[in-house]
Amino acid sequence: MHDFSLQRSDARKRESVPSSELLAKRKAQPCETLLATTERWYASLPTDVQPQVLCAMFSRILNCLAAGWNDRDRTQRYFDDLLTDRRGGRKGFPADVLEELHRLKTFYEALNPTANDIWRSAD
Repeated sequence: MHDFSLQRSDARKRESVPSSELLAKRKAQPCETLLATTERWYASLPTDVQPQVLCAMFSRILNCLAAGWNDRDRTQRYFDDLLTDRRGGRKGFPADVLEELHRLKTFYEALNPTANDIWRSAD
């Protein structure tokens, strides 16, 4: 399991900073540490689905996934954006991160099938 102790101390430091200052920083760059809500979402995932490498390397992506998890369209678009190179020439994710993203996407789609998914309607 991921050690969140360092990220919690960072969160405590942020709590002492005025909110207007935090907002300006957040607009300037994405949050690079896990948010408390992301930690709870991560812990709620089955252990075989928890994206440990993604968590360690790209916490901002995990924050976005956690924030949109209950919005099917938003989450599907985000997975598509992460897994499809629309700009051309992007470096891409390391293989282990890519594998975790695919596993998480498959898990998400099993939890949230589309209304016209003929394979799920047969169940």
